[in-house]
Amino acid sequence: MKTVLADNRGRIVFGTKFLNKYGRKFAVVGTPKEIVLVPIAKDPLADLTRLGKEAGIDKYSLTELKKMAREEAQKEAFSR
Repeated sequence: MKTVLADNRGRIVFGTKFLNKYGRKFAVVGTPKEIVLVPIAKDPLADLTRLGKEAGIDKYSLTELKKMAREEAQKEAFSR
């Protein structure tokens, strides 16, 4: 883990290794105890497509996915 400091204007500078690995665009998520930087992909749609294929959801139609999501949401809502 590397420690970084904010300058007087609130900027944080990351090294080139970090930027080469994660990119230059991040979503900043603040929680009560921490700040989380989430890398934003250059092509988010391509990344989602790849993740969907890896998860195996590309074999379902949109109608089937909606039905599955609805059923799962109902299970969660009524299990509480």
